[in-house]
Amino acid sequence: MLVTGTGVDMSLFEPLERRGFVPRRPDRQRLSEDELIRELKDVVAYIHGGEERATERVLSSARRTLKVVAFLGVGYENFVDAPAAAALGIAVTNTAGAATDSVATFTIGQIINANWRITQYLGNRYPDWTNPLELPHELGARKIGIVGLGAIGTRIAGILRTAFGADVAYFSRTRKPETEAALGVTFRPLHELAERSDILVVMVPETEKTRHMIDAGVLARVRPGTLLVNTARPAIVEPTALHASMMRGDVALAVFDGFYARDSAIAGDLLDDFGDRLLVTGHIASHTREAMDRMMRQAVRSVENVLTGGNDDHLVGDRL
Repeated sequence: MLVTGTGVDMSLFEPLERRGFVPRRPDRQRLSEDELIRELKDVVAYIHGGEERATERVLSSARRTLKVVAFLGVGYENFVDAPAAAALGIAVTNTAGAATDSVATFTIGQIINANWRITQYLGNRYPDWTNPLELPHELGARKIGIVGLGAIGTRIAGILRTAFGADVAYFSRTRKPETEAALGVTFRPLHELAERSDILVVMVPETEKTRHMIDAGVLARVRPGTLLVNTARPAIVEPTALHASMMRGDVALAVFDGFYARDSAIAGDLLDDFGDRLLVTGHIASHTREAMDRMMRQAVRSVENVLTGGNDDHLVGDRL
């Protein structure tokens, strides 16, 4: 059994080891396609917690033995070719719900951080605010837009409403009338949400439909001084459009958990031109002890269920 990713508690694999499935870790974490093919030789189960891509070529090479890919997280689409897995008879599972609280809490922290410019003022005992318009706002006075109202987006909206009394609106492909009534949030089409929001929070998984969802058309609508908080995947925001928006001052500050490929020209331009207006962390929102424990336990249960012929609640896609 192959296990990739960081922060892995190997003691959690005891149930599988008792059944004869021994976990193995690769020598390095950033695996190329060819390296992953070698690592998957004779592997029955694969717990995917890294940044590698389980492409059709990779999965096809392992088809003789591989029965299940258990993805740590929700947005598996960019990391596991689920249609190819289905065609090969390989089950794919995810860990939906396991990291909801961790990602929501981290996102709230970054909203607060961005709103007060906390990291920019570290070490400065008293900023020289000569213009009162430069003072930060309370969150209760802010209009906050959330793009994506799944489990994590709903949790974020709930905290913003109950803890701060913020004015929260959202965009989702499907309206959530019950959530609207329960939390006091309102639905807005995406472009309208961009126009009304002081803080725009991106919280959708990366898929073919959501990649570059926040594009030049959306960013052209944001008001000057908008704070953009993206703790989903960076590719949801089109980077060239973001650069243009930050150059205009429409997006005043952008927060990312995970960033564009460091060797890409646009990533370099963003970091060089707006280093003091970018807050970038290394995809750490879900990496708390509690969330990692829940995700790994859930993945282990899914692997055990699939390998013993049982049903699993976290199967994604279809097996042919």
